[in-house]
Amino acid sequence: MKRRELLTMGAGAAALMLAGHRPAVADLEPDRLWLVYRRHSLLVVGQRDDQTAGAYAAAVIDVLVRFLPAARAQLARAADTRRVGVLIGTNQQDVAIMSAASAEALLLAKPPFTDIRNVPLRLIVSFGSHVLVCRADFTARHAYLLAQTLAGHQDALPTPAGAPGGTIPAHEGSRAFFTGQDMPAG
Repeated sequence: MKRRELLTMGAGAAALMLAGHRPAVADLEPDRLWLVYRRHSLLVVGQRDDQTAGAYAAAVIDVLVRFLPAARAQLARAADTRRVGVLIGTNQQDVAIMSAASAEALLLAKPPFTDIRNVPLRLIVSFGSHVLVCRADFTARHAYLLAQTLAGHQDALPTPAGAPGGTIPAHEGSRAFFTGQDMPAG
């Protein structure tokens, strides 16, 4: 394209935006229902390139569907650990299964997450080499219920769900369950 055509297109786009029109390509949620759906269904993000993480994610979903049906748990699969970190770090998803090393890298903004900083990552349960993580704004009551359900049905999981430990801080709801406190109100 010529320079004049580019300037004309840019001026036209700016005029449309000033008039209140939003470009269709920038609207990734046209019906505004994604937030409502996320509010009523728990999506647990797994990853396709890690068979172990995929097995944990599938087992977690199975346990939640059978023993915590009110969560309406479903599996959302991301391509790789980087994509899982991006989904959690940009508030597009709430809960994910990651390798413990990848979760720590996300928290500390180490490769492959050097461009994703200040992610308030919290641990719900640990499966040894893998962890169930969430953002700090995930409700304490929900984290408590997830920890309680997964710890109570360890025979249905590849590795028993244990108390959070390590570099990543435990979510306050998970901490409450594993220390024997009452379920948080919110």
